[in-house]
Amino acid sequence: MSSDVQGQEWKVDCSDDENYGLVYSELCQEWVPDPISVAQLYQSYSSKESGATELDWICPGRKDPHASDADGEVESEEPKIEKKKSDFDFLDEPNSMKLGPRRVPGNIKQPRLLRPTVGYLSQIAGMKHYQPPPDFSHIKLPEKPKLHFMEKVPQLSGSSKPPKMAKRLTLMRGPEPVHNQLINKQYGIVALCGGRLHSGHMEMLRLTINRKMDATKMFASWRIDPPWQPLTRQGQGKRMGGGKGSIDHYVTPIKAGRIIVEVGGRCEFEQAYPFLKEVADKLPFRAKVTSYALMEEERQKELDEIRSNQNRYTAEYVIKNNMGGVHDWISLYDKNWFFKHV
Repeated sequence: MSSDVQGQEWKVDCSDDENYGLVYSELCQEWVPDPISVAQLYQSYSSKESGATELDWICPGRKDPHASDADGEVESEEPKIEKKKSDFDFLDEPNSMKLGPRRVPGNIKQPRLLRPTVGYLSQIAGMKHYQPPPDFSHIKLPEKPKLHFMEKVPQLSGSSKPPKMAKRLTLMRGPEPVHNQLINKQYGIVALCGGRLHSGHMEMLRLTINRKMDATKMFASWRIDPPWQPLTRQGQGKRMGGGKGSIDHYVTPIKAGRIIVEVGGRCEFEQAYPFLKEVADKLPFRAKVTSYALMEEERQKELDEIRSNQNRYTAEYVIKNNMGGVHDWISLYDKNWFFKHV
């Protein structure tokens, strides 16, 4: 038996020897099906003969949301509520922009997809009305619009010795009786209390205003005098006595309500306010930026408060009638200015 098997040709069919009607293509360098066989296969193919199984199941797709599905409970169908027409119905048009859903007032629970959507209105165009600019045709600019330099030391005539002076604090007390109005009726800096200005303060005012002011449209002018009042000081480490010290520097006394610098020209208050506010905050006493209109408004407001005051016991009435013996403890300046100034 074994000898017969060994004498016969031993051959086993394998996948490498089976071509299944394939034709070797020199172009693709591999076995490809015969085109005639492929055409016959497509013509004879049908769904029944192929043995494919047909399924009756159909994909349900996306279900319509309901209130019961959103809450996770099976409830009876709620009666449909007719939606009233509102002012936002134009937002349902296809060209309208909807930014997102919005909460529905009330306790009715509705899924998010059924909530009405209201867009947020935003102005995209409108009518604008601008006031005409003020007329500056009557304003004439001076030949030198900038602030001039202030001398640190007053010029004395001949070989006269510079005189010394006492403190004279009365030069800073009370309101300013003369230079308390704007000559050009435009803008300026006004002092709110008394103080002294030396040459360093004046140089700060001059440099800042001249640098930030538009000299082609604006002008500035001083409303104070150059330093004239001498202040003395003893030397460092000197013993007490020996007479009055030598002059250290000169100052200009300022009273409350004094106009320090005045600015004008073909400009509005908003243009001059920034650099005037900058220098007003650096002064050694309280000062503010003002205009002619603001000063008139403050003056009118003060008069209205006096007329509408229903308290007859004002500071002036109490001091003039010596109520409570106030004359024994108030100062002489309070009898003149009624606690308004120091």
